[in-house]
Amino acid sequence: MTLDTVKHATETPESAQPWAELGLKEDEYARIREILGRRPTGAELAMYSVMWSEHCSYKSSKVHLKQFGEKAPENDALLVGIGENAGVVDVGQGYAVTFKVESHNHPSYIEPYQGAATGVGGIVRDILAMGARPVAVVDPLRFGAADHPDTKRVLPGVVAGIGGYGNCLGLPNIGGEVVFDACYQGNPLVNAGCIGVMKHEDIHLAKASGAGNKVILYG
Repeated sequence: MTLDTVKHATETPESAQPWAELGLKEDEYARIREILGRRPTGAELAMYSVMWSEHCSYKSSKVHLKQFGEKAPENDALLVGIGENAGVVDVGQGYAVTFKVESHNHPSYIEPYQGAATGVGGIVRDILAMGARPVAVVDPLRFGAADHPDTKRVLPGVVAGIGGYGNCLGLPNIGGEVVFDACYQGNPLVNAGCIGVMKHEDIHLAKASGAGNKVILYG
């Protein structure tokens, strides 16, 4: 049996959907319906809930983050600025360097190894996505009090996660540091950065244009 989910959604406009359980607000759900001209299918609703989350869309902080681009002084050395996977700066002779920093704080508190590892993986991925070769990583860390029992749970996993992802790629860590303070109890700061090198002509931007492009989802 084949079900056309778009047709079904069009024919059942009043079917209840778990938009609130998926983290969407009522006005956001209404906006989705307005964009599509119908209620979303289950898959579409799930995709909107992910892509419109704070983690992916920065919906509450975007207004502040935009200022980095709006207030940036004119500079011929800046080849790629805010809005792309990573910034790119001209360093002369046809070469450029690219930088990306990410915080994976609360995930690293909940699951230290995986939270920290995916933080490193995310910024290395973004450097690769720009067309660059990653050459080094940095990871300034902040943990709760050194003698607190929970610090002993979080710290080893975070350090192992960073090493498990970064070290196996052969990337030197050129800027690690650790600070302990009770104010970070329950919410450590796990900052990861990556630096890459490329030639100007190898820069890739996160844009596609034209009708008929295919979207492929890997999972």
